Amino acid sequence: MAVSSHEEMKARTEELDRAFYALLDACDNYRTTAAELLAAEAAAEEPRPQLVHRLQQLSGRADELLRVLEDDALTILLPMLDRLFVIERAERGADI
Repeated sequence: MAVSSHEEMKARTEELDRAFYALLDACDNYRTTAAELLAAEAAAEEPRPQLVHRLQQLSGRADELLRVLEDDALTILLPMLDRLFVIERAERGADI
């Protein structure tokens, strides 16, 4: 028996959902690591200004990436997850 369009799209949607939240977790881990390294460097007897500067830059980029993911990308993704049922209905010929 052939896999339905809904089943195919459900599998791809679930895959996308898992990957998206894994990316958010990876970004959080990146930010946490940068913050820990910054704190350790600031507490050092002789903090290295260039290292502090670079860690701050990378931390800021991670913050921006998270903002884009949480604000822009999530705004696009949520309706994709929420409206998956429309594929099943369209497959049956039901109009909503």
